Amino acid sequence: MVSIMVPRSCCNYDSDTKYGSLLGRLVSCFNRRVHFCALGVFFAVYLALMCCESVRRSFPANIIMTAIFTLAVGYMTMMITAHHDVVSVLLTLIICTVCCGSIIIFSMQTKYDLTNMMGIMFILSMCLMVFGLVAIVSAVFFKVRFIYMVYAALASLLFMFYLAIDVQMLMGGRKYEISPEDHIFAAVQIFLDIVYIFWMLLSLFGSSK
Repeated sequence: MVSIMVPRSCCNYDSDTKYGSLLGRLVSCFNRRVHFCALGVFFAVYLALMCCESVRRSFPANIIMTAIFTLAVGYMTMMITAHHDVVSVLLTLIICTVCCGSIIIFSMQTKYDLTNMMGIMFILSMCLMVFGLVAIVSAVFFKVRFIYMVYAALASLLFMFYLAIDVQMLMGGRKYEISPEDHIFAAVQIFLDIVYIFWMLLSLFGSSK
């Protein structure tokens, strides 16, 4: 998760020097701080929902935590899309909608049990995490975006597979499935899969302002 969020956040502000006025720099600095505050809230609430069964299963605490989580992700997404032009965002939204819709339909209709691939997905995720660390160094210190572009392509594909697996786990009837009592867990996982896919596709197809 860190390898997904941090490079994405760092790359958003690699062009802050374009603000020539003092007011522009102050606004940019404020937006950066609020963005990373939202990132901290995201991590805290996500860990609480994923690791504390009593939190995600107790009403209304689970609804409140999910609402805070959604607002944090929504703000980060807003800040990310603000650095791209409208056409790029709309194009990415269409591509993401078509891809995610196709994956969800395929996962619901196919006879293949994709949940059996959890071990392989874990290995691929570890490899992506290491590659993400390289992307952090290249983006922050060397301003090399090519490695991040490759990373974004691999991450988008990986989370498309995760979306398919999470949908099958939600539907049930597979080797691994999610309990009906963990509907918050399932909703958060599928929501994050789609958001990650959108972010990574925006990195590939989006044009920065």
